[in-house]
Amino acid sequence: MKNKLYLFLAIAFISLTIFLGSWGLTDSSEARYAEIGKELFINKDYVNPTLLGIKHLHKPPLTYYVTALGYQLFGVNEFGARFFMQIALVFQLLFVFKITLLLYKNEKIAFTAMLIYFSFPITIIAVRTLTTDAYLTTFILASIYFWLNYKEDQKYYLLYLFYLFLGLIFETKGPVGFIIPISFIATYKLVYKDKIEITIHQFLGFLLFLVVAASWYIAAIKNNEGLFDYFFNNQLVERITKNKFDRGKPFYYYILVVPLIGVPWVFYLFSYFKKNLKTIFKEKKTDFILIVTFLVMFLILSFSTSKLILYVLPLFFILAIFSAKHLSNSTEKNIKTYTTVYLILTFLITFTIFILSFFNFEFIIVNHYFAVLVLLIFGSLVLYFNKRIENTNYTKPAYLGVLFIISVIMSANYLFKDNELKINSAKPVAEFIQQHANTKPKIIVYNSIIPALPFYLNQETITIKHHTPTTQRETQFETSNQWKENLIDYFTDEGKARISNMNLDKPTYLVVRKRDTIPDTFQLFIAKFKNKKDFEKLIVYY
Repeated sequence: MKNKLYLFLAIAFISLTIFLGSWGLTDSSEARYAEIGKELFINKDYVNPTLLGIKHLHKPPLTYYVTALGYQLFGVNEFGARFFMQIALVFQLLFVFKITLLLYKNEKIAFTAMLIYFSFPITIIAVRTLTTDAYLTTFILASIYFWLNYKEDQKYYLLYLFYLFLGLIFETKGPVGFIIPISFIATYKLVYKDKIEITIHQFLGFLLFLVVAASWYIAAIKNNEGLFDYFFNNQLVERITKNKFDRGKPFYYYILVVPLIGVPWVFYLFSYFKKNLKTIFKEKKTDFILIVTFLVMFLILSFSTSKLILYVLPLFFILAIFSAKHLSNSTEKNIKTYTTVYLILTFLITFTIFILSFFNFEFIIVNHYFAVLVLLIFGSLVLYFNKRIENTNYTKPAYLGVLFIISVIMSANYLFKDNELKINSAKPVAEFIQQHANTKPKIIVYNSIIPALPFYLNQETITIKHHTPTTQRETQFETSNQWKENLIDYFTDEGKARISNMNLDKPTYLVVRKRDTIPDTFQLFIAKFKNKKDFEKLIVYY
């Protein structure tokens, strides 16, 4: 089993990293994280991360540190920005295997759970665009694994690793990351009547957690007056209770979303729970611990006002484990049905791309040779594995699920590369400016922040702040007025005067989103530009 495990992890790593840097950074989240990491990498200020030269203290900086390390190893580019997320997913796969093995003592179920976890669309979505969620999930799984391993082996280094990863969780996303490991451990202790340990090693482990978790917070609060209140009220309380960052969704949002990002396995679980739910709650064993952990986090996320798809990523290891258990108890007929579903899905994806490549659609560009190659390779592979693996082997649908998700990864790589504007990447805009400008130009962005532009152009941009929430920067922590050079408030007389008096003798590019309603007073400024260029959702005036 060990050879099979490491072979799969190697295949997963290769499939994740091939063509990883072939498409541009997408706005706004990925480009924002990438640009913050770049500014940190250049400025070497590990206490005060900045975005467009203004302190960006919304969350702990561990993701920015890892991104900066990627730049150190691979250069300041898309591959460097995304590389360590692929490593994070490989470790997630390993931890899913190890956790399942510790819980159920069955290597085949553990291996199947790992395959299923990799086949979830959400796990791939999380590592194809730079955010904190992939790293947070890795640290959550690591903390659970090392705690379970410590309970079994009673080796103290495992306890220290548990506390270390709790600290890393806090340095990645703050206290919200504790919900899953704490729910899991609390339920485990209640179910198995496991007493709370009070030992010197627990005390030292907790000290290790405090040092790791609090180090950046202490330094940042010391350097920025009022930061503690900002963290507690703006970044914790208001994220939960208010639509602080325009991420408000209804309570039932995740009820609708989870099945879509967990297809098809989530739908199979209805059958599993229909048969076993009464027994699970009656016996109160391992399955019960996982269900309680899932429900606690799911309900907290549902009640929270701020909702994004990737917030539920840390819950999917539980769904993978239950799916593997369901497969292990499935009949040959059901296994054949689940396998057929993946055969259909794989051919549906690859054949659709193949058909699209024959047409010149405006909404998507598809390379014909690539489409033929993907159809031939993955069509042949799924047919081969379908014939080679017996229907009595319950891992069969999981293997087909892996082939399906790799076909999606490879297809997405090429589609993203050929359709950068359609996936909300401003890289083509930056390339146009680079090719068109003979000297270093002035870049102005109206009513938006487009971090991909400074990332690719290696220069500062001027933001005209109007009514979009993202342009409302947290300038209260700035110690000088330097930030005012590149941030113009359109609502002030001073801001309007700066715009109307702006010298356009130097090459100047104004980037405006098509969806924005332009006020008449700003139209007068736009009229000063002689040329314009359309870029899907953006217009560049120059």
